[in-house]
Amino acid sequence: MKKSFSVNIGYRLFNIDEDAYERLSRYLENVKVKLNAEGSDEVIKDIEIRVAELLSTRMTPSREVVVLADIEFVISELGEPEQIEDFSEGKDESKKQESREDRRLFRDPDDRVFGGVCSGLASFFDVEALWVRIAFVILFLFGGSGLLIYLILWLVVPVASTSAEKLQMKGRKVNVNNLSDRVRDEFDHVRSSFTKKKKGNPQTQAHTAKTGGSIIESDAFKTLLYIFGAIGGFFLIAFSLIFLAGFTLSFFADISYMVHSSDLGVSASFCDMIFFMTTNRLVGWMSIISILFVVGIPLISMLIIGLKLIFRFRFPVKWYNRIASSIWGIAFVALSAIVIYHVVYYSNSASESKTIVVPKSEKVLEISLSGKTPDIFNSNGSAQIPWYFSENKGAMQLLLQTELEFEPELNDSATRIVAHLRNSGDLTTLAYNDWVPQVQDSSKIIIPKWQPSGEGSFHLAEVEIYIPVGTRLSLTPEVRQMLNMQGELDNVLMTYSEFVMTPEGLRPAFNKP
Repeated sequence: MKKSFSVNIGYRLFNIDEDAYERLSRYLENVKVKLNAEGSDEVIKDIEIRVAELLSTRMTPSREVVVLADIEFVISELGEPEQIEDFSEGKDESKKQESREDRRLFRDPDDRVFGGVCSGLASFFDVEALWVRIAFVILFLFGGSGLLIYLILWLVVPVASTSAEKLQMKGRKVNVNNLSDRVRDEFDHVRSSFTKKKKGNPQTQAHTAKTGGSIIESDAFKTLLYIFGAIGGFFLIAFSLIFLAGFTLSFFADISYMVHSSDLGVSASFCDMIFFMTTNRLVGWMSIISILFVVGIPLISMLIIGLKLIFRFRFPVKWYNRIASSIWGIAFVALSAIVIYHVVYYSNSASESKTIVVPKSEKVLEISLSGKTPDIFNSNGSAQIPWYFSENKGAMQLLLQTELEFEPELNDSATRIVAHLRNSGDLTTLAYNDWVPQVQDSSKIIIPKWQPSGEGSFHLAEVEIYIPVGTRLSLTPEVRQMLNMQGELDNVLMTYSEFVMTPEGLRPAFNKP
C-alpha cells in the first residue's frame, strides 16, 4: 500500500504515488542541471507538457494513478538528461538523420505571412513554403478556390503553439534533446534580433519603446481594438448565419419552382436531385452528410470566432479544432471519392443510331414535335426550357429536350433522318422506344421533343435531318422556338413559318405565319 496525491503536470491534474513522483522530480531536476543555460525553464515547461501527454495515454478508467512504471515509460520516450547534446554545429547532421515519421499538420506561427497555413503545409510535406504559397496564389487567380481552401485550413488546422508541437510539425521526435535545441534556437533568434536593434540610437529606441508601450497598454487603444474586433465578429456572425440559413433552406426546402416542376405537382429539393444523380440511396445519404459537414463546419467555425470576438468567452478551441478538422477531413475525402466514382460511372456510356429515308414528295415537308411541353411553360416566353422534372408512377424523372439540327442534302433527292440516342450511367435501364422520329405520308416528320431519364441514368436524343436543296418545309411554332433556343434560328427567322433549304442552310420562303 502506497500513498498517492494530486500533482499538476503540464497544466493537467494527475494522481501519482510517492515513488513515481520522486523519480519524475529527480528527472526534471537533472534535466535542468544538465541544461544550466538560458531558456531552461522554457524547456522544462515543454517537457512537462510532453510528460502530461504521454501519461494521459497510459491512464484508463480502471487505473487512474500514475505509478513508477509509467514514469519509466515516459523517460524512455523522452531520453535521459545525459543524452542532451551540446548546442553546436554537429546537431544539424543528427537532425537530418532523424526519422520523419509521426509528422502532424499545424499552422507555423514562426514563418507565417497571414495565418501560417502555407508554412505549416510546407513543413508537413517537407517542401519549400514558397512553392506552397505560389500554388495558393495560382488557385486564387484561376477560380478563387485558393482563398476558400486557405480560410478553411486557417479555421480547422491548429497552430503549433508549443515547442513539442513545432517538433511534431517538422517530423522530429519529441525528446529532451530536441526540445532543448528548439528553445535554444528561439533564444538565439531573439538575442540576434535584440543585438541588431541595439546598434540604433538608444535614446530614439527608448522613446519609441516607451511611447509604443504606453499606446498599446492604454485603455483607449484596448477599447479601439475591441471595437474593431467586435465589428469583424459581427460581419463573421452575419456572414455565417446568412449562409447557414440559405444553405439549409436551399438544401432541404422545396425548390421545384426553380426546376420547372412546381406547377406540375412535383416536389423537388437539392436532396431529391442528389438522390436522382447518385447510384443508390446509401450513396445519396453519404453525399448529403458529406456536403453538410464540408460546408457547415467552416461556417460554424466562423460563427464561433465571431461570437468570441464580441463576447470574449472561453472556448475549447484545441479540442474543437481536432474534432472539427477530423470530421471535415473525413467528409471531404468521402465527398471527393463519391464525385470521382460518379464521374467514372457517368462516363460509362453507349449510343444507338437509326437512319430513316423519306422519299421525295411534291408536298411541303411539315416538321412538328410530339410530347408537348406542359401548359405552364407556354406563357410569357417561358417555353424555352431544355429540361424539367416530372413524375412517372411515383418516381422522379428528368425530361431532356431533343437536340434538333437541319443540314442541306447535296447528293440525294430524298430526305434523310439520322437519330442518335446517347445513354450514360446505368445502361441496364432501357430508354423509351419513342425516341425515333415518325414519318407520315412522306410529307410529315414528327420528332419526340422530350427524352425521359430515370434515377442513375441519362438519355439524350439528337436528331439530324438532311433535306435536299430546294425543298420547302413548314415548321410549327414549337419547332421554331426549340431551334431558336438551340441557336439554329435567330429572332427574325422565327417570325416565318415556311422555309426553303439552300446550300447555306434554311432560308425563309417569305410566307409569314
